[in-house]
Amino acid sequence: MRFLTIIVLISTFSVSTAQNILDRSLKKYQAGELEQAKILIDSALTSELYAAENITWYLKGFIYKDLFKAKQNTELAEELRKTSLSAFKKLLLMDTLGRYSEDTRQNLKFLATTYYNDAMRLVEKQQFKQANVYYGKFLAAYSAVNDGTISLKESELRYHLAIGTAYVQKQKADSLANYNPLAIAAFEHVLQLDSMNKEANYNIGAIYYNKAVNRILTLDYDDIDLLAFGKFEDETITLFRKSLPYMHRAYRVDVLDKKILEGLAGIHYSLREFEISDRYTRELLAIQAGSDDD
Repeated sequence: MRFLTIIVLISTFSVSTAQNILDRSLKKYQAGELEQAKILIDSALTSELYAAENITWYLKGFIYKDLFKAKQNTELAEELRKTSLSAFKKLLLMDTLGRYSEDTRQNLKFLATTYYNDAMRLVEKQQFKQANVYYGKFLAAYSAVNDGTISLKESELRYHLAIGTAYVQKQKADSLANYNPLAIAAFEHVLQLDSMNKEANYNIGAIYYNKAVNRILTLDYDDIDLLAFGKFEDETITLFRKSLPYMHRAYRVDVLDKKILEGLAGIHYSLREFEISDRYTRELLAIQAGSDDD
């Protein structure tokens, strides 16, 4: 619904006062005087007469949405967005004839998406707790317009893949901490949605593989008895075997990925499956030779 339609609706709104407060609020909004438009629309909603009209909530949703867009990097942004969402949600319930339905749903989707974008930005900053809060707000906002026909699977997948990747990066930056379980949990969530997701499979495989390799590299062979070494070897082999199915699934998705081929060659070599390791090594060398020819 465009401004011309809003003007028509407001001009036909049966209020006794000429140049009613909605009309004045709209004019301020159109002129870009959002703060004045906000004051007027909030004043209108103190009246039961105006509060009972769909157009009042429709205009309020737009005013607060544009104020939010103008003040996204300020402390006021969250309250403005929340108020806009509330106005559009109320309108959706009040609008039994569906006169504003399409526009209202589009605005709710837009506002929900801003929560998702904020969540992704917070993941990039490795502020995981806040990211999850905003992701929850995204889901809650979208629920108002989701009648079951809208799938958020792709958004959910990308969000958890981003979290897992951020935890992997955090682990690389701080080897003394242990973010691997959190990374694995995020990637496993992705695999629940898409069992053949290449990045999730590769990353889980790489986490287990790297953990096994690091154990080998840090072992003090001069200070370990035979019994302890046997236990150590069993635990290390278990890690390599945990890595294997994930790396194989990633390979099935992309047989030309050099990282995956390196991983498979290394895992099978560590499991003393030398012929299989050699096969993946040959595939890797063939790809590298083709790259050199290019």
